[in-house]
Amino acid sequence: MMKRDISISTCFDYSIPIEEQISLIAEKGFNYVTLGSEINHSKLLEKNGRQKLKTLLKKNSLRVDTIHGCSIDAPYSIEVLSLIAEAAFDLDVRTIVVYTSSSFYIDKYEIKEKLEKLLYVCERLIPIADKYNVVFALENLHPDSAIEVLRKALPKLDKRYFGFCYDSSHDQIDGPRSFTLLEEFKDRLMTIHLSDRVKDFVDHVIPGEGFIDFDSICRILKSIKYSRPILLELMTLHSKEKETNRFLEFAYEAGCNLFNKIHKER
Repeated sequence: MMKRDISISTCFDYSIPIEEQISLIAEKGFNYVTLGSEINHSKLLEKNGRQKLKTLLKKNSLRVDTIHGCSIDAPYSIEVLSLIAEAAFDLDVRTIVVYTSSSFYIDKYEIKEKLEKLLYVCERLIPIADKYNVVFALENLHPDSAIEVLRKALPKLDKRYFGFCYDSSHDQIDGPRSFTLLEEFKDRLMTIHLSDRVKDFVDHVIPGEGFIDFDSICRILKSIKYSRPILLELMTLHSKEKETNRFLEFAYEAGCNLFNKIHKER
């Protein structure tokens, strides 16, 4: 049987210290972990903290598949993403996820300004990507004007350094809706953030708890022979199961089901 590569983001509950999270995640069967955007939680940029993290990962036979960086238009984003890229290199991680904007929702009149800022920063990230052998995956935000920034930016960006991170909960706001965004940029896909959505402000729950059609998502991923880990970006906050051990068990089971749908009969 093909080895299932399943990852979960540390954002599932930042109140649990990273040391405990790593142990619990490995215990439930995951072989990858993704480091969420709360840098203070992972201690990613602290030399001692990163060394302890490396030791923990090795002890628990876990690898980091992606790191969630800051927003493109955040203050000092180039400097911060350079530090994150250096940490990624140290941890043998290739993909850094970034938001196209610090505002989840933007108005139409902001598209031009946000696009110019994104392209400006991305141009300056290229030497950083080269130096640390990383790529930057732009994540979809609100499926309105914020998506237009992504749609206009990706065709202009070098495929060697910039690609797409598909977030299912973000894409399906006001859904269910079709998966045109994933279809449109499936060839630029570098990683995925899979979670379910129940309604407004009840999202990032375990697949199967909401209305998202994961069969359709899996068909698209299967069509491009998606081979990266199935990355679950979940939170206990809105999920039906609050108890950590059971939550992680259900999450891993859901991840395995998605993996099987994508890889069956290959």
